Parts: sequence; C-alpha cells; structure tokens
Amino acid sequence: MNIQDIVKGGDERISLNENGLNKYHGNPLIYEGVFNRGSCTMSNLNVDSKRAVDNMIDRLKVEDYDKLLHNQQKQLKKLILRNSKYDFDIFYGPSGSDLCYFPIMFSRIMNPEKPIFSIVTCPEELGTGSNTAILGKYFFGTNQFEENVIKGDPIHPEVKIAQQAFPARDDDGNILNHKTDILDVIDQKSKTHQVIANLVIGSKSGIVDNISMIPRANPDVFWVIDVCQMRTTAKLINSLIRLNCMVLLTGSKFYQSPPFCGAVLVPKTLSSKLTNITDKAVEPFKTIFSTSDIPIEHPLLRSKFRENKNYGTLLRWECAISEMKLLSFYGEDMVTTAVDRWNAFVISHLQLNSDYFELMPDQSITNRSIISFNVKHPDGSLLSDEELRVLYMKICANERDDLDNYKKIIIGQPVKYENMSFIRLALGSFNVRRLIASDFNFSHDKKLIQIIIKELKKQYWS
Repeated sequence: MNIQDIVKGGDERISLNENGLNKYHGNPLIYEGVFNRGSCTMSNLNVDSKRAVDNMIDRLKVEDYDKLLHNQQKQLKKLILRNSKYDFDIFYGPSGSDLCYFPIMFSRIMNPEKPIFSIVTCPEELGTGSNTAILGKYFFGTNQFEENVIKGDPIHPEVKIAQQAFPARDDDGNILNHKTDILDVIDQKSKTHQVIANLVIGSKSGIVDNISMIPRANPDVFWVIDVCQMRTTAKLINSLIRLNCMVLLTGSKFYQSPPFCGAVLVPKTLSSKLTNITDKAVEPFKTIFSTSDIPIEHPLLRSKFRENKNYGTLLRWECAISEMKLLSFYGEDMVTTAVDRWNAFVISHLQLNSDYFELMPDQSITNRSIISFNVKHPDGSLLSDEELRVLYMKICANERDDLDNYKKIIIGQPVKYENMSFIRLALGSFNVRRLIASDFNFSHDKKLIQIIIKELKKQYWS
C-alpha cells in the first residue's frame, strides 16, 4: 500500500492509462503547476492533502484498517453534525454514482414485495454514471475488486425500476420548477410502489431543487438528495437529515479530493429499519459494495459483503476531510465573501467579452461558486456540444506555457442540455484558500478567460 493506491479501488474512470493520465486527462499525483477552475471530479492532490495522505499511509502500516476507517467517518460526521439531535449513519461508496445503489438496496430490505418507482430531476446535469445507477444498471465496466462487468447491464434480473425524469432546463436554458408535478407523481405511485425521489442541490451548473416539497409528500417516500458537489452549508445538510432524507456527498468536487470518494448520510430513523436483511435482498449489490462501504454499526449487513480494504476510498476521503478542516478555519462569512468576489469578477469579464461568451440563463439563482456560459461563433451562434468538447480539449488536454508558472489548466467539462451545451468555471476549497491568501488577486482568472478566447479564435474564428 502506497500513494499509488489513491487511483485504485474505484472504476475504470480513475485508472491511469499508458500516458499516465485518467479519463479526465489528468494525474492526481501531479499537482504542481496546475491551475484548477474545474467543477467536475478532476482534482489533484495539493501540498496539504498530500501531507494528510502520507500521514494516513504511515498510520495504516501500524494501525487497524477498520479502526482508521471508523475514526475517519467519525471525523466526517463531526464536521457535518452541528448542534443537531438528528443522528445519521455514514455508508461509503467508491464514487458518488455508486451511492445511488444504496436506496435501491434499502428498498429491497425494507419493502421486498414493493416494485420501485424512481423520480429524477436534472438528469442532464447529473453524471451519466448516476443516471445509469439510479436505474439499477452498471454504470461502470470495472468494480472496486478490479472485476469486469458489462456496462449498462442490469445489476441483477430482479432489479427492475420504472422511472420518470424531469429535465433541468427548457429549450432556452431557463431553469424549470417541477414541484407540483413531482408531488402529483409521488401521490399516484406511492399507492403501489416504493418511490425513490432523487433531487439535487448543486447540479453541474449549481441548480438547487425546491426542497419545500419534501414535508408535503407521502411519508413513505425515500428522499435522496444529491449534494455531491458539497457546495452548501452543514446547516442545510442537517436540515435534510431532519427531513428524513438520505444525503449523497462526495469529497472530490468542492473539496477537491482526487476522484472519487462518495458517502451517503442515512438518518437513523431509516437505518434503524435495516433489520430483516436477507441474502436475496443484498445479492445484486455484492459486485458493487464491500465491507469497506458498510458502517460497523451494521454488523449483520456488513457480514453479507466481501471483505475488501479499499485503501483508495480511504485515502481520497482523507484528502477531502483535510480540506474541510482547513477551510473551516476561515469561517463561513470569509468563504462566502471570497466566492462572491470571484463570481462578480469572472462574470464581469465574461460580460466585457460578450462577443465570445453568453452567460447561461438564471445564473443568479445557481450556486455562486460555479459560473456557466455558452461560447459563440463569429456570427453569434453558439458552439455545439461537440464543438465545445474540442475547445475544452484544446484548453485542458496538454501542457501550456501561457499562464505564468502554471503548466496545466482544468475547467469544467461541457454540459449538454436539449440541443445546446455550456462550459463552466468553478472554485473549490483549495482555490478559495489560495484567493484569500493572495488578497483576492484574480489576475490568473483574467488570463484564463483570454486563453479561452485565444483557443476559440484559433479553432472557430479563423
């Protein structure tokens, strides 16, 4: 076990290819000279998270794995559980997408005779892996045991899930509110199905679903709230736990851990019902989860899975937790101020360059640490998704020499909606800390915008 384990214990997306890069064209172990304004999971180590990983590796040489795993989860709980009497259990997953299988498994344990009906919001702004997993299908081709499965196949013949999806945006990019329609579907389907309602707080462009619908719905609904971006407050997460929601988190987005590491917070009011655990109920999930993913507070459920010391997930969560602790020293007001000042600066410079860029509609009601925008052709028409992906690769795929001492740039990958697409710039915790330390020097963000314009001109304006 060594630092290389940080790119193991997940699916094929995090494996390094023959060029030493993963699917996202990066190597998490190479972190010097990287300028990161990406909102997806391609984050590298930094000097602080590397120190935390090295310390955990040293401890693993002399301490028990399960004990360290449990202590890590207690740290995570302490960072989240702020003056609340509403307790929860933490279930791990190799990635955020893996977490989507847990509500399906819980349904099979608690209501084995009921078919499952899934409601999904913002499907085009969730990861493709999550959309596939929510349907009870394999989103990966290789699991944490390094075994191959057939991507897109059902995880088991008995796992059959009906679904209704509600899109994030209309044809013009405006954010849609589906509250009334979702409540109507829940009311209709709860009579015959176990309904799993998947909402999102912080989609790829920072959309926040309306959680006011939760108390108004049938109490038997499984609410699953995707907070995987972690661009929110502990107060809101505690409010969701109080509403009896399962909350999906990852450490590899705002807290910039190398990909991937997932955790689902399950209120004790729900996890206490995981008692009638049969082999039949958990069989479909044995190729997905291991003992590393099931908390020690559930020994019977844990005993149903293969033992696997998933060092990768442990080390990646250690990176995220170290960042959570370091950012907490600044206080919520300072962090908010930093994000707001960055947001205002970048938006003003995108607007100053309106010949090339167009902000996405409803930008003001999305999370301020993500800025989403279209890119234009000379005639004012917008780049297609395919064209944006070419532009993205020109900016991010190779080493550069036009951003001072930075050799690599990371921005958010294109997001497709209807027949259009947009790209994103975003801040993570390490970026916020660096901006505060530099007294809010945004010169590199200004240069990044000019680099995007330069690559755009070379590719589509010449």
